[in-house]
Parts: sequence; C-alpha cells; structure tokens
Amino acid sequence: MALARLGVPLAGANLAEMGMTLTDMAIVGRLGAVEFAAVGLAGGVIFDAEAILSGVLTVVGVLVAEAYGRGERERVGAIAGQGLRIGLLLSLPLMALCLMLPGLLSWTGQDSQVLALGAVYLNAVMWSFPFFMAYAVLVDVATALHRPRTVFLVSTSAVALNAVLSWFLVFGIAGWPGWGVAGAGYATSLVNAAMVTALAAACFGGREMRSWLPIGALMRGDRAAGRDIFKVGLPVAGMTLAESGMFTVVMVLIGGFGTIALAASKMVFGYVQVAGAFAFAAADAAAIRVAMASGRGDRTGVWRAGMLACSVGTAILVLLAAVPLVFPFDVAAVFLGELKGEDIAVAEQARLLFGIGALYLVLQGLQTIVEHALRGLRDTLVPMWQSLAGLWLVGLAGGALLAYAAGMGVAGLWWGMAAGSGLTALLFLRRFAVLTARIGPAG
Repeated sequence: MALARLGVPLAGANLAEMGMTLTDMAIVGRLGAVEFAAVGLAGGVIFDAEAILSGVLTVVGVLVAEAYGRGERERVGAIAGQGLRIGLLLSLPLMALCLMLPGLLSWTGQDSQVLALGAVYLNAVMWSFPFFMAYAVLVDVATALHRPRTVFLVSTSAVALNAVLSWFLVFGIAGWPGWGVAGAGYATSLVNAAMVTALAAACFGGREMRSWLPIGALMRGDRAAGRDIFKVGLPVAGMTLAESGMFTVVMVLIGGFGTIALAASKMVFGYVQVAGAFAFAAADAAAIRVAMASGRGDRTGVWRAGMLACSVGTAILVLLAAVPLVFPFDVAAVFLGELKGEDIAVAEQARLLFGIGALYLVLQGLQTIVEHALRGLRDTLVPMWQSLAGLWLVGLAGGALLAYAAGMGVAGLWWGMAAGSGLTALLFLRRFAVLTARIGPAG
C-alpha cells in the first residue's frame, strides 16, 4: 500500500517528464523523417548527458528522507539548498555541450541535414537545463516529504502545456509560419521554467512545507550534505553514464546505417522511455521505502520493499511490452502522424525492432528498480562497476560484434543492449540480497 501511495503519483510524474521530450519528437515528426531523426539524435545525446549529470542529484531524496524520518527540519532545508546550488552548477557544462555537440557528431558520419537541424534544436533547448536541474532537486525533496501528488499535478500539467506550446511554436498560428524544430526546443525551455515556478510555489507556499524548508537553512546549506551528495551521487552518475552512454554510442552507430534505421530506433526507444516511466516510479518508491526501513535496521522491511517493487514493476512492464508487438503501426503513427512516403519505411523498420525492444524494456526496467533499491542502501560504487561491466562489455561490445562481425546490423545492436541490461539486473539482484542479509533483524 505504501509503495502504491508513492508509486502511482510518481508514475504519472515520470511519464509526464519523459512525455515532454517525446511530445517534441512526435510534433516534429509531422515535419518529416529527417526532422524526427535530427531531434531524436541531438536531443537524445544531450538529454542522456543531462540524465548523467542529474544522477548526482538523485541522492538528495534519500538524504532528505533520512532527515525527515529523524525529524531534523533544519537539515532537510540545508540538504535541499545544497542540492539546488549543485544542480545549477551542473547545468553549465550541459549548455556548453549543446554548442559543441553538432561538431562532435560530424566526426561520426551522420547525415549533414540531420546535423544542421539538430544544431537548431540544441540552440533552443539549451536554456531549459538550469530549470531542469532545479526541478529535479525539488521533485526529490517533495517526494521525500510525502508530496508525490504535488509532483504529479505539476508534471502532468506541464506536459499538456508543452504539447500546446510546442505545436504552435513549431507550426505557427494565424499566418505566422512558426520556428520549425527550434520551436520545440523553445517550448521545452519555457515549460521547464514554468514547472520550477509552480513546484517551488507548492514547496514554499504552504505552512507545513515551509516548516521543513526554512529559508535560512536553504541559504546556509550543509557542507556535509554536499559531500554526501557527491560521495553517493557521483557513482550514480557513473551508472547513468554506463547506461545512457551505451545507448548514445549505439544510436550514433545506428545512424551509420542510415536515416530510416535511426528514426525507427528512436521511435522504439521512445516507446521504451514512455513505458519505462512506470519502472522509474516503482524504483523511486523503492529507494525511499528501502532507505526508511534500512534506517530502522529492518531487514525484512528492506527486502520486502525491494522485491515488491521488482515484482509489481516487472509485471506492469510485461503488459506494456506487448502493446507495440500487437499494434506496431499504431504506435508508429503516434510519432509520425499519417504514414506515407518515407514514413512507411520507418514504421516497417520499427515493427521489426519492437520485438527486441520489448525484451529490452522489461530487462532494463528490472535493472532500474534494483539499482534504486541499492541506492536506498547508499550502495552505489560497486553497482557502478557492475553496470559498466554489464552494459559496456556485454551490451555495447557484444552488440557491436553481432551488428558487424555477425552481420545482424541494427538488430544486433539492440540484442546487445538487451543482453547487457539482463546481466546487469542479475548482478544488482545478487548485490541487493547480500547487503540485505547484513542488516540486523527488525526491531
């Protein structure tokens, strides 16, 4: 029941956050397959980098939950303030990367038109990163303080606003032609600013929340919390680098097989992201519940929270994995609109990849849930090395062998990702069992 109270609102929040990126792709897809591939490639790389750096901040929720459980109001505010400062600092290298990325991708043999349109999108979306980082911290704080419904309401409202704003900025209105792919980037930047404003108002507007987030503590910060954020968060960023980096390299390799293969793969991964929001919801809820049980020395509670999240999350993902297998062209139409011309070839390629993508969805979701459960135990360094071994040695290297040496092409790269995620999930499960056994019995 506690998992559901946290997990259901978080599912909507995670779905909404990913929905903004996917809405941009779906709207831009109406411009054509090249525009879709451009936003998919450039946006995919930069948002992977964003996920890597924001991984440092994910421990904020665990630290706040621990302080909240002990009733340490001043420390809750200090941790939140430290997280906000670190988040704003981390946004700077992301903005710099936006300026350099088109040149870096030009060395990988990408289509020149895809790169040019990608640069236009990046120049517009780069302004969203300071707001995104601040929002990521506030989401963790609000969730740890048992306000997931507030996060849900803000996030779902934002994705609806993004859809409307992106449509008009891309296609124009009342004779104004719009900005094309740049419009999608500007819409994301504006909506991220609105999200931070709304969630900050919710966090600091109510008396009860203000008592946990006093302005003095926010401004003062907590150096010990800063050290904890980096000590536990940097390995989390390393794990995110292992996963996002693997996928980024795979997408660049797929781009070498042509625009149709790239667009189809981005479509499959787009569906994986949407469905995977439910895994992230179960994972976030597990991290909080495991952290609370661990703080009590409750071995049974830790194990129950982790395994319940794995069971429920995996069952939901299996159901969602079946959708593109049964309705492949309907899923493709969501991203591309009416299928015609080159879009038909993209949809057909995606249909062939959805089977492997479904397996990847389930295994990657399980990996995510167990990794967050380990995060609730403050165990991130060993899992980082395990993820690097599983995702890069098996996922990327194995996929490259299948793609090129075995002649399987794009499908080989997808099989490699599925195998890497499966092995990493097994390593994480064993690690979680070992650490749980070391916890003292419930008192």
